[in-house]
Amino acid sequence: MNRLLAPLLALLLLVPAAQAGTLARIQASHTLTLGFLADNAPFSEGDERTASGYAIDLCQALVARLRSEPGLGDLQVRYRPLPLEQALEAVHGGQVDLFCSPLVETLQRRELVSFSLPVFTAGLGVILRRDADPTLLAALSGAPRERTPTWRATINQGLNRRSFAVLRGSTNLQWAQQQVRTLGLQSRLEEVGSYQEGVERVLRRQVDAFFGERLSLLNYQARSAEGDRLQVSEHLFEVARVALALPRDDDAFRLLVDRSISETLRGPGGEALYSRYFGRPSEQQRMLLRLYTLP
Repeated sequence: MNRLLAPLLALLLLVPAAQAGTLARIQASHTLTLGFLADNAPFSEGDERTASGYAIDLCQALVARLRSEPGLGDLQVRYRPLPLEQALEAVHGGQVDLFCSPLVETLQRRELVSFSLPVFTAGLGVILRRDADPTLLAALSGAPRERTPTWRATINQGLNRRSFAVLRGSTNLQWAQQQVRTLGLQSRLEEVGSYQEGVERVLRRQVDAFFGERLSLLNYQARSAEGDRLQVSEHLFEVARVALALPRDDDAFRLLVDRSISETLRGPGGEALYSRYFGRPSEQQRMLLRLYTLP
């Protein structure tokens, strides 16, 4: 890796930064700026001084690789916590070199940024109070239902005239809006700025349920002093692969990021990292780690 990257960095020094892209900017400033969602545990959390989480560790592997290169041993890392609605613009505008919170890759988002190799398979879940209306609990449980003419009406009875929270700027908002239209619900969707806010609104009975990444919802339930009042459904409403956002039209930097991700996640090291944050991986999860990485 060192033999491959060092000549590239040397060449980029001869090219104006506006043309050379991210690696030249890093080489010139000796600084790597990592953006992240500050309230997205277990994937990312922290502040401007320090950050931690599964995706942060993946970005730290890139930092270690860059620091091993000639002239970059003193590379400084700047953390920049951002709300989701500002993240892509920050990457697009060059204020952030790499966004270290996994995002669902969509065609609309690719108009602004590029994406790394997938780093995780996300699942959309829901958190609600244990004492919620039984019809709502049943409608969100994902339990099999009889396919009778009354099936749609039964679902609507549980979900109609409710209030649901969704993370602002996320693809989950689009999904929820589509469900409300498809089912003809007279329910209210509220946008929240963080997982913490969404969970708190559920606890304070300001909304009936909050939709988000299921692993993050479980994490906040476990950390809440009132976690025993909450319930995270076993059902996954959507499944999608997620990746790290980086600048568009910068193949050299994307290759470096993808190489770092692949070498970190492939084999025993990847399983150990996964286990640290999510528990022992299943055989299917091991297969996905192998599938998403490149040799």
